[in-house]
Amino acid sequence: MKVISLGMGVQSTAMYMMSSKNIIERADHAVFADPGAESPETYEIVELLIKWQKENDGIPIHIVDEYNLLQDLLNKKNSTGQRFSGIPAFSNYTGGMLRRQCTAEYKIKPVMKKIRDLHGLKKYQRMPKTQVWLGISMDEIQRMKISQLPNVEYYYPLIEERLSRYDCLKLFDDFDFPKPPKSACVFCPYYSDKGWKQIKDNDKKTWKVINDVDKSIRNSLIERGLKGELFLHRSTTPLDKVQFADQQELFMCEEGFCGL
Repeated sequence: MKVISLGMGVQSTAMYMMSSKNIIERADHAVFADPGAESPETYEIVELLIKWQKENDGIPIHIVDEYNLLQDLLNKKNSTGQRFSGIPAFSNYTGGMLRRQCTAEYKIKPVMKKIRDLHGLKKYQRMPKTQVWLGISMDEIQRMKISQLPNVEYYYPLIEERLSRYDCLKLFDDFDFPKPPKSACVFCPYYSDKGWKQIKDNDKKTWKVINDVDKSIRNSLIERGLKGELFLHRSTTPLDKVQFADQQELFMCEEGFCGL
């Protein structure tokens, strides 16, 4: 089975459309793991792509929204119910970022669970050989990884075709389809100052949600008997008090399931 991990960003959406149109090999399924926290623009792309799929005999799209990262953070827990922030927030005690768990819990785990369902597997049954297609392009080749999951192979069609992000963007003009924004949770600590400021200036509703998350995670470590407060911004300052600079984007999640 060949399954596209559909992040609804530029590369994975372009890969989906090319595969649906047989420009590249046709995959069997596409899975979008919705963490409940993508930007409004990304959810618009979801609706448009589903419409495009129906009109173009596209690859079946499966949306998995069982795990809601936004609600879990506001409820001060992770996907397993433990009281812990699973995002790579910044600590004012260590000066660094927490270990990132959100991708594994809210992207990879739901995708793999859906793939098992598509195979018709019962609990503890072994996964048949499966290709998971990731939309990494030539300009992000350093993000390629080898799967550590049994019988699961990561495959990179855009690398195989030597396509760049720019090549993917041109495709949307050919298909008369809107260019997707980079997909990421609206409160992702990897956001640049430019990204934060754009949301603050243009989307007050989303900005409030982001600040609610920033406040919710503040004492996550203290509540577990550890030292330090947590912040979404690298300055370890409450987000609503940050004076944003024209900061370049931090590196994106290297797992290959986010930001594409």
